Amino acid sequence: MRNLQFASAFGLFLLLGSCTTHRDPRVEALTALADSIQTHQRLLEEPSDARTAEAATWAENNLREFELLLDDGNVVVSKEEGRIISDVSRARRLLKDQGSRRTSLPKSAARAVGQLRGLAQAITSGAAKDAAGTPIDSAYIAREMKTELAIGRDVVRALEETQQLAERGIALWQKTASRADSLQTVCRSRLAKAIIEGE
Repeated sequence: MRNLQFASAFGLFLLLGSCTTHRDPRVEALTALADSIQTHQRLLEEPSDARTAEAATWAENNLREFELLLDDGNVVVSKEEGRIISDVSRARRLLKDQGSRRTSLPKSAARAVGQLRGLAQAITSGAAKDAAGTPIDSAYIAREMKTELAIGRDVVRALEETQQLAERGIALWQKTASRADSLQTVCRSRLAKAIIEGE
């Protein structure tokens, strides 16, 4: 009797397993990429907008200060000191680039996610036409998948690059801030001396 119950339960398990629906691999690919975009968007919140803005303001102000100090040629810096100024300039460029991307990327990401999920839904539901009334057949799905997957991957890549720009810019800020302050003090002293000697 116990063996019969076990056999019945095992048979029911096999029956249920055979009824399990497997997701269309096309739908899985589209959904996975949409999820990836949203994950990368959340990761982009670190470093925060406030942190990157603070770093960008520092880089902008310090580079302008160096330009003013060196503008008339009265102040000469060594090769090592020049590298400090180059680091400030590089931090400014990195932070400026990521700042402009942070402004434009959310719209691109939202559009890509919407298109990916919309196409996945159309495939799942077996829709006959898209929102514009275009018939949905296998050729249509293949064409749209190629386009939307490419766009989605470009968005992921842009999100990754933007985060890297922010992280590198902030790292340069933290590495260079104290040295830049010290160098500006030295440059002001040299400029004052050059002005006095020129009088």
